[in-house]
Amino acid sequence: MATTAIVAPSTERHARRAPLEIWHLLSLDAPTVAAVWAAFFAASFHVVLPWTAPLALALAVWIFYAADRLGDAQHEASSLEDRHRFHAEHAWGFFVAIGFALPTVLVLLVELPHTVRIAWLLLVIPLIAYAAAVHWLKVRVPKEWMVGLFFAIAIAAPCLLHKDHVAEWLCAAAFGILCWLNCVRIARAESATTDPATTWAVEHFRGITLAFALANAAIALFLPQARGVALALMAAALLLRGLDRLEPRVSAVRMRALTDAALLTPLLLWPLLRYLA
Repeated sequence: MATTAIVAPSTERHARRAPLEIWHLLSLDAPTVAAVWAAFFAASFHVVLPWTAPLALALAVWIFYAADRLGDAQHEASSLEDRHRFHAEHAWGFFVAIGFALPTVLVLLVELPHTVRIAWLLLVIPLIAYAAAVHWLKVRVPKEWMVGLFFAIAIAAPCLLHKDHVAEWLCAAAFGILCWLNCVRIARAESATTDPATTWAVEHFRGITLAFALANAAIALFLPQARGVALALMAAALLLRGLDRLEPRVSAVRMRALTDAALLTPLLLWPLLRYLA
């Protein structure tokens, strides 16, 4: 009876969800960000990347996020967010979808350039270690830093493997910081942090995002080859900063979706990319 009491009202809320919220609840937000930025990095630095690469990365990220949220859903109900409850209520659907996604990723990986395939496969090892530490050993891991590190490596790997320029490495590091700021913004909304640095960043979020935006403006000014990525990073940081003004008027699940949607700024700059370098 207790389970029914929790699930029924939540299911009723799902019927009224906006498309942006459904996008988030289905764990499609992080995969979309990963695919868009991987393709944008490659286009910005003139690296030929087959269309299967962003798709494979998106599916792999979705599998990890969906599995992670299914694992989180095993915790106490009072500590769960809407995304965790949604995964718990539709667990079988997610398990079936993961079952189809896994072999699809393996097929797509075969078509990737050898170096990119190896780099992405090597990331699986620390990801499994992270999942084991969090869900099996119950270790408190500073996930905000982990997200920034893994996303930066995965997104920038195709470019870093083909070129050895300062611009690519600088943009990769900046993108990792943006992903960390995205997690900080979520922690700010949910009042949940895992390490002192994130706690400090939550308290000084507006100043940090403004400084990050200005730093990327300088990169765009002095490194023309990085201009497209730097401007997209700057715009995303300013959008994250601006979400503070919306927070009192927006539900938690919509704020989480908007926080991830703020990272899709490459879609706005893509038509101008040829003129930015």
